Parts: sequence; structure tokens; C-alpha cells
Amino acid sequence: TDFASAQVGPVLAEMMDIPVLGLVENMSYLTCPDCGKEIDVFGKSTVADVAKEYGIDVLGRLPIDPKLATACDNGEIEDFEGHWLDDAVKKLEVE
Repeated sequence: TDFASAQVGPVLAEMMDIPVLGLVENMSYLTCPDCGKEIDVFGKSTVADVAKEYGIDVLGRLPIDPKLATACDNGEIEDFEGHWLDDAVKKLEVE
């Protein structure tokens, strides 16, 4: 994600006076099925830089995962096991 395109959401929310709880980066990386290494397919993430500039938290980084995409497409996201949004859930429980 390049820095300019990652800023669109926070800028629009600010213009419309909508509070932002944090950022979630979609398609952030690909996990190698052989070694588990995170591969930055679209280059180094800038989500932390954008969050810092706007004084908000990074609530999650979602991987590129065909199983996750299938679960979403089938309306079964609640059944998908993953830790990527744990910080977002904690933030929502507090707010």
C-alpha cells in the first residue's frame, strides 16, 4: 500500500467528522505455505506510518488467503479461525 492511497480513508472520515477507531490493512501480505514467512507482495506496508500521522491505531493486517476470501464469499466469516482482528475486537469492546 502506498502512503497516499492509505491516507484516503482517514482524510475522508476527518472531512465528514466521523471518528476513526483505527486502520485495518487488507491484503497486507501473503504467508508462505512452506515456511510461514510473511511476504510483502505489494511492497513494504505503510499502514503504521499513516496511523502514526493521524494518531490512530493499527487494528489489524489481513493476509491474502484464499480460504479467508472463500469464507467471506460464502457468508461464513464468523467460522474462520484467525487472529488478525483480535486488536480490532478489543478496541470495539472498549469503545
